[in-house]
Amino acid sequence: MANLKEKILQALKNSSKLELTLDDVSKSKENLLKNHSNPVFNRKDKNKILKKFTDLQEVEKSLQRYNKLNENDYLEDAREEKENVETVLLKGGISYNRYVWHSENSENTCDVCKSLDGKEFDFYDEVPERPHPNCKCTVEIIEDTDSKSSTETPEEENINTIKIPPENPNPKSSPKPPQPNPASKNPSPPQPQRWILPVSKGHKITSNYGYRMHPVYHTMKLHDGIDINALANTPVYAVADGKVSVSGWISGYGNYIQIEHANGLSSFYAHLNMINVKRGNIVTQGQSIGKSGNTGIGTGPHLHFGAKKNGVSVDPTIYLPGF
Repeated sequence: MANLKEKILQALKNSSKLELTLDDVSKSKENLLKNHSNPVFNRKDKNKILKKFTDLQEVEKSLQRYNKLNENDYLEDAREEKENVETVLLKGGISYNRYVWHSENSENTCDVCKSLDGKEFDFYDEVPERPHPNCKCTVEIIEDTDSKSSTETPEEENINTIKIPPENPNPKSSPKPPQPNPASKNPSPPQPQRWILPVSKGHKITSNYGYRMHPVYHTMKLHDGIDINALANTPVYAVADGKVSVSGWISGYGNYIQIEHANGLSSFYAHLNMINVKRGNIVTQGQSIGKSGNTGIGTGPHLHFGAKKNGVSVDPTIYLPGF
């Protein structure tokens, strides 16, 4: 997955390329997980791979957040998120490292291993496993110092080329130019209804959106929402106006509510102890719709809260203030 950083930067300039870039990021994460479980790597390099997987997951979340903010016309928030992604990339959020294959130098070295000896792989490409059980070949991470130095140069140039305007020796003699009348600007389009928190303030996220080790099944699975710490029977509120599309028991989720909002957005609430609304009900923002609990598959009382855009799960923190 060569030039992943450049693909992301180009996608930030041209939003039409963002979906394809998110696919590349997802594939890169998948490759990192495969490499992490590949026995050709030693424990130290596996830890480095896992760290970069975590970094890439954060980049992916920021890209998704930027994409959704942009789609829903939260333009100022989208601009800030874009700057955040660019800052993370410049500070090394995308690795320039590579892998190199080292074959065992012995009479038992097979032709496949000999052909791989010295071969380099991009950091986000999948590295092949050992070709046979007796193989003792290894793969190590090598640092691309040229790329590292090239990323540092622009930062140094930016610092050195900052121009500081001279102080005005006589401020009173230079009246301020007339300011444009704010009322003359074209009015901004109406903003979509901003979501509120699904529980009262003071609750915290205990598990984020994204791939994680499932606490019950102990396998890597997509966590399609966020877990919010909440004692049993904590009131749960509708995050925005909408219509209830699902209200009842869903396997794994337990008692479950889904609400359809404007702009193709929907919110869902799982593991509830109590449901106060029925399918087809119209709800208003802040209306109590149920109480948190531990129904379905879970490890304790909490609220599993999620969001969907056109039926596809997305990181709900994109739309939640303070989270």
